[in-house]
Amino acid sequence: METEEEFDAIFGSEPDLAYHEQTIHDIQKYRRLLENELFFDRLLKAVGIDQASKLYPPRSNNDLRILFDQITSSTSPDHQKQSLVYYILRDLPPKKKSAEAFAESSYLPEKYQTFIDGIWFLDRLKLERALDYLTSPSLIPTFPDDILYTLCRHAPQNDSSLPLSYYHSVSPPLASMKVLSAFFERSCKASLTEAFYFARQSGQPKHRQLFEQLITFVHANSAGDVRASRALELIHLPLDEDEEQWFEEFLNEGKGSTLYGAKDTLMMRKIAKGQVRDAVYLGSKLSGRKIDGMNWTTLQEGLQKGATTQ
Repeated sequence: METEEEFDAIFGSEPDLAYHEQTIHDIQKYRRLLENELFFDRLLKAVGIDQASKLYPPRSNNDLRILFDQITSSTSPDHQKQSLVYYILRDLPPKKKSAEAFAESSYLPEKYQTFIDGIWFLDRLKLERALDYLTSPSLIPTFPDDILYTLCRHAPQNDSSLPLSYYHSVSPPLASMKVLSAFFERSCKASLTEAFYFARQSGQPKHRQLFEQLITFVHANSAGDVRASRALELIHLPLDEDEEQWFEEFLNEGKGSTLYGAKDTLMMRKIAKGQVRDAVYLGSKLSGRKIDGMNWTTLQEGLQKGATTQ
């Protein structure tokens, strides 16, 4: 790709050609929502362009020319520079310069166009549209952990299908605890049991960290019937010896001991395991409490009767 003289050939020579004010406002809004870094910012950095937020969005025709010059003067391969120009063209006013026409005239490989389309939609938090492109088998995963984290943070809270679909399609490395934790919470929302087995596969020390996160999720992110259902699923998980110890330590004396209903969960786990005498002892600390419609004094009396017959 040539340098400055190519600008007019691609964008036209109209001196007032620039982004609409609303477009600029929207881009800045989405950058804030994306923790002050668009995926386009990452692409600019990848070709050696720093201070992306000062260059994009361009606020005038001159700013647009400066951004174009920064891209074309980089030492990156032409297809990378063309991809960035294609992204920029997508934001121009309708009936101006067509991104698709540029992609065709510059022979931009289809897979790069597919990737940029996905990134463009992702930067505008149009997540379903973004995944239509970013899960294409023609693509080599780029920024997979960052994309997964964005899906975990911004997908509807009651629907984890988008992050789970991307994870199973692309297999991101989950290299940081930040990304792993965000994905694991989404996994817990989708299926507590499947999340439990996922944690087992993570190896130490992540296994214990995720296991404790699962327990916290049940107690801190649920209410009413949902909490009761998740708690019932939790206490019946097939814990191994280590997990059993972690369960007790976390809820009895660890960070989980302050969670709402922590001792209740311990007691119900012991009941589920048939450890009635231990359950009676724990129940003595819960006398008079009524949680989720259950009076623990009444339950304790029943347990004591059962324990005496053993």
